[in-house]
Amino acid sequence: MNINNPEELKKYFEEFKELVKNEEADKAMHMLEELLKSIEEQVKVRRAGSIDARGNISISEPQDNCEHIYMSLNHVMEYYIYAFYFKPDCDVVLSELPYGEYYRSYGDLCVKSGRYKAGIEAYSNAICWNPVDLDAILGLAECYKYLNMLKRYMIATKEAYRLCCTRATMARYYRNMGFYYLSAYKPEVARACYIYSNIYYKTDNADAELSYIEQALNQETPKLSVKEMQKMFDDEGIEPGPSSDTIGVIYRVGQIMMESQDYRLAKDCFSIVYDITQEEQLEKLLEELENV
Repeated sequence: MNINNPEELKKYFEEFKELVKNEEADKAMHMLEELLKSIEEQVKVRRAGSIDARGNISISEPQDNCEHIYMSLNHVMEYYIYAFYFKPDCDVVLSELPYGEYYRSYGDLCVKSGRYKAGIEAYSNAICWNPVDLDAILGLAECYKYLNMLKRYMIATKEAYRLCCTRATMARYYRNMGFYYLSAYKPEVARACYIYSNIYYKTDNADAELSYIEQALNQETPKLSVKEMQKMFDDEGIEPGPSSDTIGVIYRVGQIMMESQDYRLAKDCFSIVYDITQEEQLEKLLEELENV
């Protein structure tokens, strides 16, 4: 397969997605395996990130004859988040092809088929192409969860935290933390995590876990105040809310897109910030952008 033919690869990946849609998982997996094999053989560049065996993410090491860092984006704001957290030491080139998405999609298939070790490898490769790909990091955490690698699960969840910038993703962070503390035999902390998760975004999953804890402790779920839960989180080192740094970066990207008159991307960024902050000023700005 020729990686240097972007149009051919785009068609190939569309065929893959159609197979997934039709639940032809084996054929889809084979297609992606062929594609990923070609990428490994033909694409020799310095990727944006590195991940160690325990799930710690860092910038990639400099390589001989590699003047640039190559990154595969899902959205332009990821470039700015990457620059903020990883401080690249050279120019970052954005890949024309979505290499990270290819690996992440393969990881998703591996999880569905119970191949969690292969999933770890796939998500790790996706993260190397894009160290701020939240879905890939959460996918990695899921693989560690199913393999009962709880310390690595916690590391991946903490790596994901600083990228959680919506109510739904913050709720996911607290559900992950709830699972960890339940597995660590700290049901009271786990319960607080699941309650807090539902404050951000109510889910059947969190409700089911709260019911399980009720039965296990033979005790109704108490009406904990936010202050009580945050005190518990402070004692355990659990973050009490989203990263203000990440929210600030996304807001700034929205401003940059406005200055560039790219109103669609500006709206994307401001919508994310509004979702988590509910600021009235942003609501008005989004209404104005609807009419641009």
